[in-house]
Amino acid sequence: MNTEKDLLKNLFHEMKMENTSGDFMNNLMVRIEKEAIKQQYKNRIFGYLYFAAGIAGMVCIPAWVIFFFDIDFSFFNNISVTFSEIRIDPSYIMFAAIVLLLLIGDTLLRKRFRV
Repeated sequence: MNTEKDLLKNLFHEMKMENTSGDFMNNLMVRIEKEAIKQQYKNRIFGYLYFAAGIAGMVCIPAWVIFFFDIDFSFFNNISVTFSEIRIDPSYIMFAAIVLLLLIGDTLLRKRFRV
C-alpha cells in the first residue's frame, strides 16, 4: 500500500505541466469551474438558510419568552400619548429638499462619470 502511494506520488511529481496536452488542461479547467459553481451554489443555499433562521429566531425567541414567562401587557392600556402641533416654515423644508437632491445628483454623477 505504501509503495503504491509512493509510485503515484512520484508519477505526479515527475509530470511536468509544460508537456501536458491541451485536452487534459481543458478537462482540468472544466472540473475546476464545476467545483467553483458547486461551492457558489452551496454558499447561496447556506446564506438563505441562515437568513431564514435569523428571521425565525427574531420571531420565535421573543414569542417563546413571552409565552414561557407569561408576560402580561395590560399595563399598556393606561398609556396616553399626545403630540402638539409643530409649526415649521415650508421654506426650510424646501431648502433641505433641494440640498438633498443636489447631494444625490452629485453622488450619482460622480459614480457615472468617474475619471
